[in-house]
Amino acid sequence: MVTGVIHLTIAIILVVVHKPKKWFPLHVIFAVTGIELIIIGLLILNALILDIPHGILGLIVVTVLIGELIGGYIAVKKKNRNIRKAHIWISRIIYIFALVAVILGIIYFV
Repeated sequence: MVTGVIHLTIAIILVVVHKPKKWFPLHVIFAVTGIELIIIGLLILNALILDIPHGILGLIVVTVLIGELIGGYIAVKKKNRNIRKAHIWISRIIYIFALVAVILGIIYFV
């Protein structure tokens, strides 16, 4: 799951710096693989611990990230500015929640 968050970090950095020249396909690749890695990590766990804040926040993050993936796809295909803006801002907010979930997981499980 940490590797997935690292991929999401790279995806966000690519958007911020707009480098290399063909940054958008790399953004998509890193975002999709990041979400896939997080879901694979969740499946490997084989159980959710919803008694702790880490588990609750993590479940919210995974759910919203899947929605963000769909929202980003729709924003590109429809070229709708409002969907694009929502995708950008929700992505920023959920990324912060993902970092908090990682920190809570490290604190709880280490």
